[in-house]
Amino acid sequence: MMTALGNKKNVKIFSFALAGVFIASVGIMAIVSMGDTANAAPTSDIGVVDQRQVISDNGTLALDYQKKLKETADEMQKDFDAKAENMTDAEKEKLFADMQQQFNQKRTSIEKEMADQVTGAVKSVASKRGLSLVVDKAAVIYGGTDITKDVSDSLAKSTSVSADAAKTDAAKTDSSTTK
Repeated sequence: MMTALGNKKNVKIFSFALAGVFIASVGIMAIVSMGDTANAAPTSDIGVVDQRQVISDNGTLALDYQKKLKETADEMQKDFDAKAENMTDAEKEKLFADMQQQFNQKRTSIEKEMADQVTGAVKSVASKRGLSLVVDKAAVIYGGTDITKDVSDSLAKSTSVSADAAKTDAAKTDSSTTK
């Protein structure tokens, strides 16, 4: 083989063949590493949302939560005062523990209602933006499409529509009771 490579013509042919194999392998590697980009999922299909910012941007949501919680606490306090009037201390302690458990259940229910509203807004925005995954911004160090403002705007629209509907219902109730 050494004698065959010793010929200048054979060296040129071997060099061209080796270069051709090298170029072909580099081209094949490039094609394989690119994959099927036409059918690949978009790289920005992950959204991030700052839920704390969404809630603070939507003051009516937080105020509604606080209002419901205060109404529940006031109602339960009146109920406790009425029931505890003729009770012993031990009975009052048991009643207090029972009512505290009821209050915690009600608080959890109110919090879930608020979380469901935020989740609904997140789902709506994610669907419109074509996002397949949305995570809390606090869990993300880098990357993702920030949809916080869009979620805040969507939630503000839905809570204002809900508030308007509640006002309309209240007005209908007031007008029907005054007739």
